[in-house]
Order: sequence, then C-alpha cells, then structure tokens
Amino acid sequence: MRVQITYIASSGNTYDLVTNGIRHKDANYYEWEWKVEGTKLQFGQRVADFSRDAATYETELIFVGSERQRRTLIQNLHDDFENDVRTKRTGKIIWGDYYLECYITASVTEPTDVLTRTSNKITIFAPYPFWIQAFHVTLPSSQETSSGYLDYTYDYAYDYTAPAMGSRYIQTNFPFESEFEMVIYGQAVNPRVVINGYAYVLYATIPEGAYVIINSRAKTIMMYQNGTRTNMFNFRNKTNSIFQRITGGDLAISWDSDFGVDLTIYHERSEPRVEVANG
Repeated sequence: MRVQITYIASSGNTYDLVTNGIRHKDANYYEWEWKVEGTKLQFGQRVADFSRDAATYETELIFVGSERQRRTLIQNLHDDFENDVRTKRTGKIIWGDYYLECYITASVTEPTDVLTRTSNKITIFAPYPFWIQAFHVTLPSSQETSSGYLDYTYDYAYDYTAPAMGSRYIQTNFPFESEFEMVIYGQAVNPRVVINGYAYVLYATIPEGAYVIINSRAKTIMMYQNGTRTNMFNFRNKTNSIFQRITGGDLAISWDSDFGVDLTIYHERSEPRVEVANG
C-alpha cells in the first residue's frame, strides 16, 4: 500500500508528493540515533541520560509533465521552501498519519534521462527530530455534545468525542509519555483536568466566550478573548507542573463538565509508524 506523502509549507500551501506531477523517491526516514551522555568507566560507561541531535534526511523528487508544468511546479515549491527558511517557520512533511516539522535547506535540480522528467534532490532539516502523530480528544461541557471550536489544517488520525460528561476512559496503543496541547473553554473557574491521577490545574477564571491554550512543549499558557491575548503563565499550579507530560498507555480522564476541553496529545516517535495490513 502506498503511503500518502505531503508537504505543507508554513504559508499553508500544500503539495502532494506522490501524485499531481511529483514522485517522491526513497528517503532515509528510518535512520535515527540516540546520543549517550554519561561517564566513561574502566569497563564500559555509566549512562546518565540520552539526547538527540537535529535530524537530516535526503530525498529525491521527480517532477513529470511538460517543461512549463515542471518549471512552474518546481518554482512554486521552492518559493515555499525558501519562505520557510527566511521566516524561520517550519513546514511539515506528512508521512501517513505522522508529520515532521522541518526546513528544506539544500536543493539540486537537474534533468533526467527522460525528456519529460526533472530530478530535484533536497535536504530536509528537522530541528525537533521526532515524527509526531496528533491524538485528539474532545471533552465537552454539559451544555454541548461536541466542541467544534478548532478547525485544523491537517486532519488528525484520531478524533474522539465524549459521549458522557465528566469522565472518559480512552484506550491507546502508545507506550511513551507525550507532550500535549490543552484548550479550555470558558466559562471556567479554576479549571482542573485529571489524567491518570495527575491534576492539571489553572488558578484563574476564564470568562464566557474566552479560551486558554496550554502548550506543554512550548511551556506557554495564553488566554484569547475578543481578539486580545493574555499571558496566564503566572496562574499555573506551581506545586504540580501543568506542563507535565501525559503518561503512556490507556487514559482515565475526569474534568468539571461545566467547561469544555479540546486535548491534543502528541505521540512522538523516532520514525513514522506504518500500519501493516493483515495477510
């Protein structure tokens, strides 16, 4: 089965890399390495931690069609590659259900042996070297059955709408701790969401019509209301970190159903996972 491969530029322009005039050839997406940090011993090494460098991938794009079609498509794509770099805003490589935040930092374009084809070899630089699958959970308030608050550019692989208020049990097949983004919709007073026994608490009042976005990776808490943005970082629970990664495995979630929550859990892997068909 062919994996869907897409490039989404920071401008929002989207390029299908397996059809519509482009053919994505093999890339080294399945090469990765953890760095060992520790103390050298007489025999071996005492491991203190592991870390990761930014990732670099090499791939080749084959453009097909008339000379005008190829030239136009290449120039449009390269304009977006350069715009990402010049504005320091990452694009995304979508590989099946996973995406990689990246820049295209090098390019070599040359003709092929086939008159109607052009080769473009590119270097993909990923400052955050993980492939991410977004796992989306909606926890509605008692006044609604679904949130409908967010319109994502990229359709997430999983979308769960809670049939019951105040508690959810969600089965996952992801074993590791995960970063997350939590959106809490007002009105909410000192909102508290408990996941596998850990309480994520914000000591503040979110007015009706406003919402707060908590991003664990960026360590930010921002409230949006009537076109204004307010930093709510100082209202976090200072005893138990509101940025604590969500545990792996199945999730038991409880919350005050007076307010609604959109929770996106970012499953991060060293390589994209591809589901294998039975047989």
